[in-house]
Amino acid sequence: MALNATVAADHLAKRDAATSKLTALQAKYGDSLPAGAKDAETRLLAEIRTHDNALRGIVGDAVKTEHEAADFNHMVSLGARQRPDSVQKRAQGDVRILGMPVQRTETFSFVERSADALDALDTGNWKAAPVMLAEAPNGSQLIGRVQAFTHNSTRGYVPVIPHLQASVTGRNDELQPGTILTSKIGTFDTVKVSAMVKVEADHVTDYPQMESSIDAALLSALGAGIDDVIVHGGSDGDITVPGLIDLGTVTTAAVDTASILGALARVKTARAVPDTILMHPETEAAFLGAIDGALLTKLPEIVAIPSVPAGTAIVAALSNTAVAMRENLGVATATDHPELFSKDQIAFAGRARIGDVVVANSSHVQIVKPAA
Repeated sequence: MALNATVAADHLAKRDAATSKLTALQAKYGDSLPAGAKDAETRLLAEIRTHDNALRGIVGDAVKTEHEAADFNHMVSLGARQRPDSVQKRAQGDVRILGMPVQRTETFSFVERSADALDALDTGNWKAAPVMLAEAPNGSQLIGRVQAFTHNSTRGYVPVIPHLQASVTGRNDELQPGTILTSKIGTFDTVKVSAMVKVEADHVTDYPQMESSIDAALLSALGAGIDDVIVHGGSDGDITVPGLIDLGTVTTAAVDTASILGALARVKTARAVPDTILMHPETEAAFLGAIDGALLTKLPEIVAIPSVPAGTAIVAALSNTAVAMRENLGVATATDHPELFSKDQIAFAGRARIGDVVVANSSHVQIVKPAA
């Protein structure tokens, strides 16, 4: 609390009055106080101590509050949302990041955050990776809009409804493989998307609420990274996966009312329902500033996301788009690396695996962008 000057002045006044009475008493009797005077001296000394203690408490609380306010303001400037609770010292092994205990190691060694691994530690708190990344603050904006199929292997299959084309054939004509046009069932490889954060070791062990902050930071970064892969694809040097930009049908045009309406028409012509328009936030701002407001209610939802290049729009039936993701996140800690140990820090990492983006028909993803 702030220093309460009124209450402090009252205690000072009462202390001074008691001190004056004590001084007068001692001046009158000297060292040979009679019994009644000794009782009065004891009472006055106790009164002075009471006011002294009250003043120390008022000043001490004000100083503590000032220090806490300075610490809190510093944390807010760094992005914190709440004041730390009182210190609760724990061993490193009691710290949980994404539900998994800290492992003492010099380098990152990832363990899988599976339901089985969490069962003994955090029963009932397991969620699949796509759910966690979509629920994270500032996390993935796209993983909940596409079909996310989870898997527990390096390779697998994504069941996407094939785009078939029917035709009239002769009564006695034999069907040939080329007669029916179909999309393949999606096979995939995966790339790894990782995020890492370094934290003071004492902060992690002393403040349990740091765990939720670290969890949210890792999940948010991974979610944003997953969105980048969905839009652009990605490569880890060995495996390359395509994104929407690689798979859609490109139309060269400026992003305006006419080009967006044309893209919507092309998706509908391909017998799909466009449900999302993706734009860079700056492109969205320019588009909304120029479009007739009455038309907005007839458009699919616009999702402004930095993953989309500026000046580009992706009009898509994302419900006809699928990605494969590893069901479980990887979690790793590094405690004893020389660079960390000398600074009394711990590093935490999270890792998600995502496969190709698969579309039933490239016409279901319309890309509008200006000429290069």
